[in-house]
Amino acid sequence: MKKLKDDIFFKTIMIFIGVFFLLFVISYALSKHFILSLPLGNPQVIEQTLDAFNLVWLKISLVFFTLLTATYFILKNLRNRVYEDLDSISEYIYEISENKNYEKALKIKHYLEFLQIAVGIKNIIKRLVQKDKKSSKK
Repeated sequence: MKKLKDDIFFKTIMIFIGVFFLLFVISYALSKHFILSLPLGNPQVIEQTLDAFNLVWLKISLVFFTLLTATYFILKNLRNRVYEDLDSISEYIYEISENKNYEKALKIKHYLEFLQIAVGIKNIIKRLVQKDKKSSKK
């Protein structure tokens, strides 16, 4: 389960980085092409324009990497919350199936979807306990 979790997280991060890097490069290239196609004539004006252009893109790059870093930490927090609930469900199922510990509590902290799964599992466990009681009475 650990490999699946890490794989999903890193693929999400890589897709995010790839898409934004591609958009960044395309917009930089198109903007530079547009500036170079302007009929400015004077080489000094062209040089000043390109210097200003590069400065603006440096600032855009800083904003991009700041947003990328913030997104990384947000996704990491989201990943940890999902994994906490998944680990809780996995541990509960292990306790039920391997140790027959029907009294173990299952606590879901973050997401409603996992809570719905937990309720379904608890209902199955109740039926198993009832079935075990009926079979032991016979």
